[in-house]
Amino acid sequence: MTDYEVKVRNNIKHLGKLLGFEVETEWSPSTFKKKSRKEFYVPRIDVVWFKRCSPQFIDFLAMFKDQKVLDPYRDIEKEIIIGFELELTQRPTKYILGDISNLSRLCNYSFIVIKDIGNLVKRSIKASQAFSLLYGTSNVLVVDPEKLGDIIEKFASKLQIPKDRLLQYVSLWSFWPSSFF
Repeated sequence: MTDYEVKVRNNIKHLGKLLGFEVETEWSPSTFKKKSRKEFYVPRIDVVWFKRCSPQFIDFLAMFKDQKVLDPYRDIEKEIIIGFELELTQRPTKYILGDISNLSRLCNYSFIVIKDIGNLVKRSIKASQAFSLLYGTSNVLVVDPEKLGDIIEKFASKLQIPKDRLLQYVSLWSFWPSSFF
């Protein structure tokens, strides 16, 4: 992993914490934690933000496990899952469709953070739109990491988050807009 990839990943993690989420990297649904990768396809999401379900609800839901109708790809320990796939190098659209498929199946909302190399952002948005038409709403949004600073600045001002508090979490953004300072 390059320094740039580490920086983008860390800042997405810090932003999630700032917004009140728990954060996990290289996440797979808890229902697949004990499954063999040789026998099952176990998807892995680069970064997720989540809210944890109460232990009582998890125990309650487990009482119905024998009905075998619960989605095995849903993590019953987490009630809200926001996923991020980081694609910071050139990627064929086929890989992006795999990201969209995993993210839309596993997460309530999700983002592909993708560098705009060879019109990749536009191609990825089209792929997410096509997926939505064919299989139902994907809830997969596409964002260029170079524009994240502007997005966060606008969001922080709406929430009235003081700049010093925000900067303690996202001080490493190399692409933070100079107008923010």
